[in-house]
Amino acid sequence: MPIENPENWFLKKHENGEIFGPVSFRKIRDWARSAQVNPQDMLSNDKTIWTKAPMIPEMEMDWLVVVGENLLYGPTTPEALLEFDQLGEISPGTPLVNCCTGETTSLQETPFFKAAQLEPKEEKISSNSILAILQQPGPGGLRANLQKRIRELEVGLLDKRRKLMAAEETIVRLEARIKELEGRAREASGPRKG
Repeated sequence: MPIENPENWFLKKHENGEIFGPVSFRKIRDWARSAQVNPQDMLSNDKTIWTKAPMIPEMEMDWLVVVGENLLYGPTTPEALLEFDQLGEISPGTPLVNCCTGETTSLQETPFFKAAQLEPKEEKISSNSILAILQQPGPGGLRANLQKRIRELEVGLLDKRRKLMAAEETIVRLEARIKELEGRAREASGPRKG
């Protein structure tokens, strides 16, 4: 099924309601493949009607990870599952449920896992920034690296908010100055007697 308006899509993050876009649908699908789209995130091509990302078949978020008894994660993409495996978050024996067929299998039995095992190791490593951050050596592993990156992003966000507030204050001062000057100009040009 062709995607309507493929160059004008928006992603709304579940965690904070932040909206990204407009971007191409292909870009959002790439984000999903690199585990940057949460199963609760919403997509729209008009910012009016929002749909959970896994509900759009072209997102190919068709796999649930069985993380415990009666506890599932997903749905997510095959590429995200391979990335989770590389990071040690899941293992080849981790049970998965195919949302399209309802069948349960292990990661190692999926066609995409088998195909990935045939690829040279250097091709399997993604160059995206999130994977690079997660693979950085350091104490604490994945969770510590994620927390560090979140702190860095929060500090950057605070700095940008401060700059935005300063810019807004400058705009208010300049608008007040413009009104003042307009008032003086009207007074100076007042009614002329001929």
